[in-house]
Amino acid sequence: MKKRKAFISAVCILLALIMILSITVMVIAPSAYAATSDEIQDEIDDLNSRKSEIQGRMNSIQAEIDSLDYEQGNALEKKERLDRKNELAQQELQVINEEIAIIDGLIANIQSDLAKAREEEAYQRERWYSRLRAMEEGSDIDYIQVIFEATSFSDLLTRLDLVNEVMTYDEQLEQQYIEARQNVEELEAEAEQMFQENEQRRQEQEQKRVQLETDIAAACQIIQQMQTNIDDYNEVLEQEKQTQEEITALIVQKEKELAKARAEEEAARLAALAAQQAAQGGGAGVVAPAGTGTWMIWPSYTRVINSYYGMRTDPVSGRIYRLHAGVDINSAYGTNIWAAAGGTVILAGRNGGYGNCVMINHGNGYTTLYGHMSSIAVSYGQTVSQGQVIGYVGSTGNSTGPHLHFEVRASATGATMNPLSFSYYY
Repeated sequence: MKKRKAFISAVCILLALIMILSITVMVIAPSAYAATSDEIQDEIDDLNSRKSEIQGRMNSIQAEIDSLDYEQGNALEKKERLDRKNELAQQELQVINEEIAIIDGLIANIQSDLAKAREEEAYQRERWYSRLRAMEEGSDIDYIQVIFEATSFSDLLTRLDLVNEVMTYDEQLEQQYIEARQNVEELEAEAEQMFQENEQRRQEQEQKRVQLETDIAAACQIIQQMQTNIDDYNEVLEQEKQTQEEITALIVQKEKELAKARAEEEAARLAALAAQQAAQGGGAGVVAPAGTGTWMIWPSYTRVINSYYGMRTDPVSGRIYRLHAGVDINSAYGTNIWAAAGGTVILAGRNGGYGNCVMINHGNGYTTLYGHMSSIAVSYGQTVSQGQVIGYVGSTGNSTGPHLHFEVRASATGATMNPLSFSYYY
């Protein structure tokens, strides 16, 4: 638990620094210096790196939240078991209390019997003590003398019976007193035993009740602490998401700046190339003429464009906002695809998201790309002429339907340009 709190604190501090840095980057006034496309790309790469770091922290935080959710679920299950156990204990306590009440009634009856037994004991003790006092006051009877004073045999028998009755009476008095005393002692012992057993049961049940309440309170505290930690992590996660959204917005802005910078750099390069060609009096082969740059033919019979060159939301994922590096030409499945200009085939096969793809190097610093073909009509290394069929329209790769994806690239750098600036579209 302490490690998690320390982790939250560290994340909060780091997050605060990142947010300050992000705000600083976004509020700095634009400089008069125009950044190059490479510099803007470096900024985008740096922002994407920071975004990836944030995503890594977000994944770690989410893992902690998932772990806490799991632990909290276990704690809730434990508390539910304790609640059920407590409910059963309360029912058991009720039964035991009823039993204790019955035993208390029995003890009360024994106490009543004990009171009577004590009265009986006192009565028998008084009779016995009275007899003893009478014997002491009248001196002990000389039973031998009584017998020898008999005047006849019948008188002797009478005297013997009398002596026997007196002795029997004395023994009965003593025995009745002993029995009364024993009865009292037995009732007292029975009452004491029942009372002690009842008290022990009361104490044991009270201990169970207190322990259960303690366990339930501890479980509630753990659950509450976990919920507090989950809330803290969710707060940090929300702040991380906000920072990530700010960086994403900044990346989108930088990508727009990048597209603009590349377009400006390419226009400058083309102007320089046109000036050079004009100074040299033109050149052989396929070259971009000065000004328009329209030295290619349109690679399809259709002029319908579904998506132009520039920034857009990716149609496949529906989420990523990025540069669309070419134009999507709406064509029926199986329609011919023509080489926009003559050159050498440098790729004829599968190419990632482009699916079946052909690339042609035109030898003048430019390369064209034709993507999503249903099938390919040329092979690697083959020389093709302008207008030659090189393949057929399809929907292979990352595509939402049959169309031709057409790109123009700088052969040396791979930088893409708007195909409408180079081909006869109208």
